[in-house]
Amino acid sequence: MTNPWDERYKHDRYFYGTEPNVLVREALEDVPIGHGLYVAEGEGRNAVYAASLGHRVTAFDGSTEARRKALALAAERGVTLEYLVCDAADSAWSDAGPYDHAVLCFFHPPAEMRAALHARVAACLKPGGTLIVVSYAKEQLGRGTGGPPKVEMLHALGEIRGEFPGVVWERAEKVEVALSEGSGHVGVGAVNVLKGNG
Repeated sequence: MTNPWDERYKHDRYFYGTEPNVLVREALEDVPIGHGLYVAEGEGRNAVYAASLGHRVTAFDGSTEARRKALALAAERGVTLEYLVCDAADSAWSDAGPYDHAVLCFFHPPAEMRAALHARVAACLKPGGTLIVVSYAKEQLGRGTGGPPKVEMLHALGEIRGEFPGVVWERAEKVEVALSEGSGHVGVGAVNVLKGNG
């Protein structure tokens, strides 16, 4: 069976661009240099940026094409990262921890899996580790500027706040943000942005 993400990422162009998400970049500004986990990282834009800041990076995605492009981008930028090809339900990424910080940028798993996966990410953090979450809000549905087409895969801020046990949030809000990320995210989006410490 064809992997739809491999189909999306197999082309030379970077579907979501090569620059980090603006909210992730902002959130990383005061994160101490350390070992970071980048969940469902796709073509590597956020992970490569973090590596350029001096972080040791472990990223994962279920797409071999995503890994290929992420490593090519890393080589182009003169940085290295560990990139695992695995499903979010696998243990390889959690076994590679614990982590000083973790980033989930537009990670929208099936609703029935979401809370358990979020809890696993929180459990991978070292004490005091930083968690950064950027996700599309329920209000994003139908805008055509990015994100899943099903409302149950979008996130209510109040719900996801409670899905990371032990994390104390310093920021948790829904914002309207103009995105220009390749051809995948273009235009104003309703986005949740959360940052806290475990």
